[in-house]
Amino acid sequence: MNKNKLKKLRKQLEICQQSPQGRRVLVSIAKQLGREKVNHGKEPTYVNKEHPEWGPLTIPGHRGDLKPGTSRSIINALLSDVDEWEMVLDQSVKQGEEAGND
Repeated sequence: MNKNKLKKLRKQLEICQQSPQGRRVLVSIAKQLGREKVNHGKEPTYVNKEHPEWGPLTIPGHRGDLKPGTSRSIINALLSDVDEWEMVLDQSVKQGEEAGND
């Protein structure tokens, strides 16, 4: 993961907020953010195996459009993933700088 990729994903999610996208787009973004599909419950669930503390994300697998509230909730969770990745990257840069000063 890198800052440029995160910037592009954030922009794509902000566009999704204005014009709700289908399930496939949201699943694609989830996978780009490091989430993988796992077998939990009735609906497809995605977790980040590198950062399981970020919690699972369920993206309904039924046909047709997602309800606007469901779509908004998924988009907000994915935006939170972008925020989390930014913090992880910032922390790794900070640790690298501190190690360089030793």
